Amino acid sequence: MNYRSNITIDFFFLGNDRLLVTTDNLHLYSIEDMSQPPELLAWFLMPVSLMLWCLLPVDDIEHPQPHMLAQPTMYTSDPAHRLICLTVPCQLNVYSHTQFFIISTRIFFDLDGMGVAAPIPWEHWGPSNARIFRHPYHGRVSISGNRVLQALPVGDSEYILHLMDFSPLAVTNSRGLGQVVKEPSTIEISTCGRERSLTTSMPYHVTFSERKFVSIESELERIWNDKDRIYMLIADLEFSTVDGELISVKRPFGRLEVIDI
Repeated sequence: MNYRSNITIDFFFLGNDRLLVTTDNLHLYSIEDMSQPPELLAWFLMPVSLMLWCLLPVDDIEHPQPHMLAQPTMYTSDPAHRLICLTVPCQLNVYSHTQFFIISTRIFFDLDGMGVAAPIPWEHWGPSNARIFRHPYHGRVSISGNRVLQALPVGDSEYILHLMDFSPLAVTNSRGLGQVVKEPSTIEISTCGRERSLTTSMPYHVTFSERKFVSIESELERIWNDKDRIYMLIADLEFSTVDGELISVKRPFGRLEVIDI
């Protein structure tokens, strides 16, 4: 596997027999026979040349019932029916945004008619198997299985948790709760100066938390999610006045809060 030296390289294991390597495009390899070099199965082109970073998914925690003596165990969802998240950072300042490509792994297991003879254009595989979001650089995102958890701004200084479920079952069985999004969405993808309009349409179901956070930069440190719970690392704050302005300072230790889904 040879790649240009000026690009970022990352990877995902998709089960025990497939490896997805991310450069400025996506390269799918078979690693079924570990005694042989990886075999290239398909080459998926991204819409524009991007510096891609992988946001690693969180494995689920199996929580035992109170009467059970077994310890909690970790398990990974079906690799053919989960999500990966690729981030595209730009300028690293408080005014910049990070772009997120949420991609279903099903496309990497349904290779009928695809091969290594030629790269697969974004237009042939991307729009129906992905959603693109733009997020403030200081925002928080977590991914687990088919769910994406985001802390997004509401108004000027408040933030709320959005839980998006991309599983077909969640989309068809919403039972009037939350909102089902099937309409295509278009976003301007910027790569530090260059922009292109991209439309994606993978359906999802979204619910919103009732709790709002004031100034996510100084209160909500990190978020995680699994199939049953949301975990939030909250900073403990101390407030003081400097030159007549009220400021907050994070204490060395925070607290972990857990919400059942």
